[in-house]
Amino acid sequence: MRRALPFLLVLCCLPLAQSISRAQGDETKIIALENLWNQMQLNHDADAKGKLLDDDFVFTEYDGTVMSKTQFLESIRDKSYQLSMEASENMKLHRHGDTLVVIGSTHEKGTFKGKPYQHQGRLHGHLDEKRMANGSASPVTSV
Repeated sequence: MRRALPFLLVLCCLPLAQSISRAQGDETKIIALENLWNQMQLNHDADAKGKLLDDDFVFTEYDGTVMSKTQFLESIRDKSYQLSMEASENMKLHRHGDTLVVIGSTHEKGTFKGKPYQHQGRLHGHLDEKRMANGSASPVTSV
């Protein structure tokens, strides 16, 4: 019986270890996706970003403006915004079945029509296994 106990403990802990490994793998993928998202934003690459978004995508901007997928992609194409920095930090991943909820903070810096601006805020996004369903950014500070 004493020899069987360690074996039984390993068998009992195996699903937990697999779950932790899956969550860590998902977190790595989501962080990579968020970094790619930021690069698309910096480069005004609305076409690439559009491929990641669900047709029902909704985005809430810093000031509370709500945008559809089409409106959001048009805002990405707007060259009157010139970003010099777009960074996401402190991201945490929460799994709910096939849905992933990502929370974190964001820091954006650039110019709008030649005038400098800076935003720091919170972010969250809801993803299924393939696409971003919706997202938002809420302000912490804005200059």
